[in-house]
Amino acid sequence: MNASARPAARSGMTLVEVILAVFILGVCLLGIMQGMTACMETFRASSFVQQAANVLALGDEAHPAVVENDPVSDLEVAPDSSLLDGWTWERSCEEDEDEDGLWLVRVKVTKGRGGPGNELEVVSLRYLPDMEGSK
Repeated sequence: MNASARPAARSGMTLVEVILAVFILGVCLLGIMQGMTACMETFRASSFVQQAANVLALGDEAHPAVVENDPVSDLEVAPDSSLLDGWTWERSCEEDEDEDGLWLVRVKVTKGRGGPGNELEVVSLRYLPDMEGSK
């Protein structure tokens, strides 16, 4: 038998097999890209929270929460953007509705111009029984 009389051996993949392989690779790449996107979003959020915690600490150090006479005038601090570039720290105070000596203290840090995802607010209650509000 000579070589030309033999049936041709299968030497490659059919078009259907190639399309199936490309589809499977595409689905795998899509899953990897979604995972990377979620990872980057989590990294961005954790970076924001870490920077906001730093600004909160700097603000508490620069503006101690010491009440001497009037809680509103002693605790309230106008927006301060000198603590860290691009960040603003501010504190407000108001008497609780029950008038039972509790004061609502809000500390807000803002990145840039603020907006959703660029603000962090910490709300706490302080017990100051001998202080009267300026209502």
